[in-house]
Amino acid sequence: MNGHDPDLIKYDTPYLGPKIQLMLSQLEFKLSVEMQYKAGIEKMVRLYQDEGDRKSRADAEGRRIESNQKIQLLKQALKRYEDLHVDIESGDAPDDESLSSPNMRKPLTGLLTMRIHAVKDVDHAASSRFSRGPETYVVVKVEDAIKARTKATRNDRWLDEGFSMDIDKANEIELTVYDKAGDRPTPIGMLWVRISDIAEEMRRKKIETELNASGWVSADKMADGGSPRHDHTGSPMGSSHGASAGGRPGTAGHGGQHGGESSNAPPTVMLDSWFALEPVGRVQLQMSFAKQLKDRRPFDIGLNRQGAVRQKKEEVHEKQGHKFVTQQFYNIMRCALCGEFLKYAAGMQCADCKYTCHRKCYSKVVTKCISKANYETDPDEEKINHRIPHRFEGFSNISANWCCHCGYLLPFGRKNAKRCSECSLTCHAQCTHLVPDFCGMTMEAANQILETLIRTKNHNKSASVSSGLSNRTLRPSGPPQPPQENAALSYPQKPMEGPYGSIPRQPSAEASPTAAAQAAQRQQMSPKSPTGPSAAAAAAAAATGLRSPQQTPTEMSRPMPPPQAPQQPPHAHYDPSAYANFPQQAPPQAMQQQPQPSYPMAPPPQPVQQVPQQQQVAPPAKDEVASAKARIGLDHFNFLAVLGKGNFGKVMLAETKSSRKLYAIKVLKKEFIIENDEVESTKSEKRVFLIANKERHPFLLNLHACFQTETRVYFVMEYISGGDLMLHIQRGQFGLKRAQFYAAEVCLALKYFHENGVIYRDLKLDNILLTLDGHIKIADYGLCKENMWYGGTTSTFCGTPEFMGPEILLDKKYGRAVDWWAFGVLIYQMLLQQSPFRGEDEDEIYDAILADEPLYPIHMPRDSVSILQKLLTREPELRLGSGPTDAQEVMSHAFFRNINWDDIYHKRVPPPFIPTISSPTDTSNFDQEFTSVTPVLTPVQSVLSQAMQEEFRGFSYTADFA
Repeated sequence: MNGHDPDLIKYDTPYLGPKIQLMLSQLEFKLSVEMQYKAGIEKMVRLYQDEGDRKSRADAEGRRIESNQKIQLLKQALKRYEDLHVDIESGDAPDDESLSSPNMRKPLTGLLTMRIHAVKDVDHAASSRFSRGPETYVVVKVEDAIKARTKATRNDRWLDEGFSMDIDKANEIELTVYDKAGDRPTPIGMLWVRISDIAEEMRRKKIETELNASGWVSADKMADGGSPRHDHTGSPMGSSHGASAGGRPGTAGHGGQHGGESSNAPPTVMLDSWFALEPVGRVQLQMSFAKQLKDRRPFDIGLNRQGAVRQKKEEVHEKQGHKFVTQQFYNIMRCALCGEFLKYAAGMQCADCKYTCHRKCYSKVVTKCISKANYETDPDEEKINHRIPHRFEGFSNISANWCCHCGYLLPFGRKNAKRCSECSLTCHAQCTHLVPDFCGMTMEAANQILETLIRTKNHNKSASVSSGLSNRTLRPSGPPQPPQENAALSYPQKPMEGPYGSIPRQPSAEASPTAAAQAAQRQQMSPKSPTGPSAAAAAAAAATGLRSPQQTPTEMSRPMPPPQAPQQPPHAHYDPSAYANFPQQAPPQAMQQQPQPSYPMAPPPQPVQQVPQQQQVAPPAKDEVASAKARIGLDHFNFLAVLGKGNFGKVMLAETKSSRKLYAIKVLKKEFIIENDEVESTKSEKRVFLIANKERHPFLLNLHACFQTETRVYFVMEYISGGDLMLHIQRGQFGLKRAQFYAAEVCLALKYFHENGVIYRDLKLDNILLTLDGHIKIADYGLCKENMWYGGTTSTFCGTPEFMGPEILLDKKYGRAVDWWAFGVLIYQMLLQQSPFRGEDEDEIYDAILADEPLYPIHMPRDSVSILQKLLTREPELRLGSGPTDAQEVMSHAFFRNINWDDIYHKRVPPPFIPTISSPTDTSNFDQEFTSVTPVLTPVQSVLSQAMQEEFRGFSYTADFA
């Protein structure tokens, strides 16, 4: 769809596919809501009638009549759109996906300004022959609350009807035109406007104003000879590109729009148009909306630092293999279970298969998630003996249909949308294999059948148990069991963790290496709840064989500790050295060094190579002892300055007390890592560092060591004192040669990551450091994702807003092509000293990424425009670098025609700029906001439990070259 939603509801917009589908979905939804409202009002009328409350009954009766009139209007409008026939088989227009964009319809807060000028072509209410015409007025509602009402008029015009309304987290404005011909007002026309669409239209107007003032154009306008021949030997782009007619878009002084203005001040951009009323007529409105923002970014500020965002991990509710998480929806969704609508509300969505339903419905889901393998199915799981597959056939969607699986509205004109020829169920083509074979049966009916089956089965089971008990003779208890048998039942409830400070023990001489390994693995994998008695007895018997004779009786006969024991952390005995030297690449083997008593759980299947591996790990090694003596810790360093702060901690400049070597140390609080469920992310960051260390890549930051204390973890990294590229570009624009040089080095770093199955996901000027010899180093691996080879995908919403690819914003699965999109944004920023996609807040930036075309100076070299155009392609499969050859596609582009890649890799090309510092500890190339802070570690009051500390086992590391 080329037009935005504000265009679709304008009166002069032709009745084509996108407009018809939008109105069909909206009217069907409004009709269902109004019917529910009417049902509620009718209950109130009956209630007041029974109570004899005449006044309240008359009021409710009036609302019932108005609701009936609105239902008639909505049905009339719906029929009008359903009767429109549009030829969608012809033409190659792409399918419209705009209504399924998950991040685009968030509720907004701010000041809405509106002027109502006139209505026209409406069907006025009938009046008596001799009376004057009806009085017409307009009521404005925001989320069903009346916010404004015009004066009544008989000529359909208003001279001075302006309103300012404070909006608090609202989605929609509703305007209803009434005629008052008798005692009661009659609704004659309705209009709904989304507040986010007003904000988006204003953003577009701002861009158009800027475009007209700057003389910059989109790439397609430059295609016909607008740019000169490619010339990489000419003068830097800084002067010519920044000073073309009108200056760069976004420079201060044009358009008069500064983001710093108060949200209460009326904005200068106003939307003025005729909007279509339903079922007939139009209304002339003037509207503007000023968002209330916590962190308003001036629209024309140019480049500035921005923190990365990461989708918070939601609590997972498992049901039938589905992993349901709470999801906020900003458009009209339909529950896959009950078929009712979700209006701008939170629902539940499976993280794997995208099954969507109400929060109240997820517990009733009867269909198994496609991600759950057959062997995982409970053999006792109840199944409905109804296996009638749907007969899905392709159809051209020209009305409001929702997917019966994921709940999204089916795009208009999608030729591969599917509908069952038997029961008329509709879904996306990609969702057909997820829809269960319940043709002819609703999900609610299937759920009721299943509940009945389970209830019957449980009733029969309880009946058989009770009859079995009644036939038994109860005997007095026999003599006490031997100590070993008693232990088998009581000992498993002992807390699994041992003293946190104890040094990992080696297996005893009596225990075989394999048995010790099995015991350790059982201890690691066992859940905290005890298993059945038979398993407990078997496990206790196996455990007896693992203990030395002297140890067994005392351990086996001691009383069971109280349940509160695990909650009391023995923090006084914390000893990081006990958790330091464990193999980095094989965490499960690390546990083999600490055999513990066996716990009541059947042993997991053991790998074939278990015995030889254990033989390598079990004996204490001399070099382990040697490395333990040289282990790096907090007392080896003096902290000199704070270099930066991020979401999870801070980076500090430190020097070793012995050699005075300088390092950058990233400090993260364990408590924060655990609270935000970032343990695995922290471990992954360390593994990515090890990948960078593997070949000491020249353009990737290397890790010298990791260590931990009771409250924090520390990454000891090489110190790069030249500052980051954001600082340097704020000091002055890069020329073409300089931007090209940095881009080439970044390209090789991304190539190395991708060759090792890592996508970076946070490429930006802030994360590219400059060494004192003028070369770059990519830093901050916190958002990296491993095991992302060609064709691999992930779906986490994360990154820095200005650099996030469209596929991330659209909540689609994405691959390593997101790094090449960010690479395009990076080159654009280095060449033109501003971002291709801008806005006053994150939502505006996201809208720009999904809708706007980047602008270029009219005289920009063709090769520069070409590479940006190919990297900033919204379809990831068509993007430069998205193919199996990955970086080779980018390296072969004409923009890099003069680059010798081997010389770049071996740093044989002289850098275009050398940063300077006055002394090794000079931090002038870092933000003074951070460097002015005293470099101290703030006290941490909370104490982590033993189980929490266990999460960081094996974190410590020292590089060979450290």
